[in-house]
Amino acid sequence: MRNYDALFGKPHESYKNIHITGSNGKGSVSSLIFNVMRLKKRTGLYTSPHLIEFNERIMSQDRFISDEEIESLYRYYMPFVESGLKDNRNPTFFEITTEMAFQHFKNTNMEWASIEVGLGGRLDATNVITPEISVVTRIGYEHTDRLGTTLMDIAREKGGIIKEGKPLVTGEKKPEPYKELDRICKMRNSRIIRAWEYVTVKDLQFNDFETTFRAITPNEEYDITLNLPGKFQVENACTAISALENSGEPPNRKQMEEGMNNTRWPGRLQTISRDPLVVVDASHNPPAATTLASSVRDIYSRKPVLLVGMLSDKDHYSYLHNISKCSDSIILTTPEEPQRAQSPEKLSMIAQGIFKNVKVIDDPMEAYEYSVSRNDFTLVTGSMYLVGKILGELNIDMRPFSK
Repeated sequence: MRNYDALFGKPHESYKNIHITGSNGKGSVSSLIFNVMRLKKRTGLYTSPHLIEFNERIMSQDRFISDEEIESLYRYYMPFVESGLKDNRNPTFFEITTEMAFQHFKNTNMEWASIEVGLGGRLDATNVITPEISVVTRIGYEHTDRLGTTLMDIAREKGGIIKEGKPLVTGEKKPEPYKELDRICKMRNSRIIRAWEYVTVKDLQFNDFETTFRAITPNEEYDITLNLPGKFQVENACTAISALENSGEPPNRKQMEEGMNNTRWPGRLQTISRDPLVVVDASHNPPAATTLASSVRDIYSRKPVLLVGMLSDKDHYSYLHNISKCSDSIILTTPEEPQRAQSPEKLSMIAQGIFKNVKVIDDPMEAYEYSVSRNDFTLVTGSMYLVGKILGELNIDMRPFSK
């Protein structure tokens, strides 16, 4: 990626960056940072994967990258890709996408960019940047075939985005991964900022659709209203506030409050219907399932029927066991990813030992229609590819802000 990036003049050096990784919460934190910073400076947002269309991955200030801009950059890159093929130096899909985002932000005169890591951190394509500040959200077991089998291993990979002399903000509290992040920071002369200590939360209130609280930092007090329900989003907001205040160009109080209030993160505990109640959440690993189940119990007064589809490379038993803490009924279906989708019939063999009521409906939209026509609360989860399919079929707005 460094070689490929150098071919195009390292476009990410044309603006300042904030770099975000973590097992869970990194997308929400990236969006919160973007929505606040864009009220102060022209700001881009790079995230992955997309839920419906590729364009969702790259946003400059108030719009997604257009099809025409994607095609123009694709045509620009192809001679280099074809030339590299001769030397067995073919860049990956994600490397090309990352370079496309960097170049698009330069072309559209961005001053800042909120950059979400794709996978891990140390070897991720995005890690060619030198950000003003790095962010590591919560760390859990994920991609253990690539990132390692212990939380310390995974923290070491995530901590690979920490740059010499640049501060790190983290929301991670568990002793083992935190100790590893602290070790890397000391090695790289980087100040570590613990979000849970930096921000004091008071007057916390939440309901089905929003969360309100007062956030007190060493510099300011903010009255925050999040249109992102769930206690875990309060943690994400505190992590984002810590990063923004220590970015070198901190926003003012009005920008912080307005940007956070305006943030949406499609597919993350998102209400898409109120009668009947339908919530979608793209949680797809066991720690995320635990957080989701806890949030559902905290926020809603009734149990949902779960509509779940999963990919074949996930920890199915742990995920289903964890998500069962908020429901005893599940409908299993097929996510929109033919090569990696797990058979719902195979999932049902596990689910029958966990749930009281198990049903299999292979077609995702048929499963969706079946559930919402018979139940007053449906929770769609288990895979971004399932959530994306549902959101796409229902033409849900995918912008990361509400106005």
